[in-house]
Amino acid sequence: MTFMIWARLLHVLIAPPLGPFIISLISNSIPFVSLPYLLAIIGYATYYKDPLAKVAIIASSALGATLGKLIIYSVGRALTLKVSEHTKENIELFRKLASKSLFIAIFVFAALPLPDDVLYLPTGMVKYSLPAYFIAVLMGKLVLTSITVFYGSLFAQELEGVNSYVIPAMVLVTLVIAYYILNINWAKVVDEHITHGLKGSVKALLSEIRNVTVYISSRIKTLILKQRSKLESTKY
Repeated sequence: MTFMIWARLLHVLIAPPLGPFIISLISNSIPFVSLPYLLAIIGYATYYKDPLAKVAIIASSALGATLGKLIIYSVGRALTLKVSEHTKENIELFRKLASKSLFIAIFVFAALPLPDDVLYLPTGMVKYSLPAYFIAVLMGKLVLTSITVFYGSLFAQELEGVNSYVIPAMVLVTLVIAYYILNINWAKVVDEHITHGLKGSVKALLSEIRNVTVYISSRIKTLILKQRSKLESTKY
């Protein structure tokens, strides 16, 4: 009887939504220690097929990760009590410079698998708005976990032999997204946000995406023309 109780308790602790929540909370609450919790989320996505279960995995993981980053924020707040006056002056300068662009930076760092504690500790030290910090991190983690669960679900379908082209397509999409992220002028987007607010930053981001798309299209056309010229030269 006792064994059955412990077995059921263990099942509750491991199964969604509590399992992903606990794993994400622990993994995100230790400063500068990046535990690979997203691998566990992929595992959940491959195991649980029900759409509602996947939604629970996304929501609970994002919430757990966000609460973990609140601990990082609190550590940053606590550190301000033990720093020198010179460091406090630098922190105040950082707060003034980044007050309008921090929200976007926090969101971007949360939405990408980046070492975000390098940003979140100073964010706590400058005493950035806690509600704004929570919303930005939660939004970013929802994006990150949604993509993770989506990829995990596709991987599960591939293992079941549903579509043999899924993994190559996933790799291609990942490479394209990574290329856009690396080639977008994020400094320009942040500057527009500081100058013209959210509307300006969105316009700047769309403009950057368009520029990268045009560049990719031109490169593809150039490669196609080169291949055509090579084929024509081999004919003669």
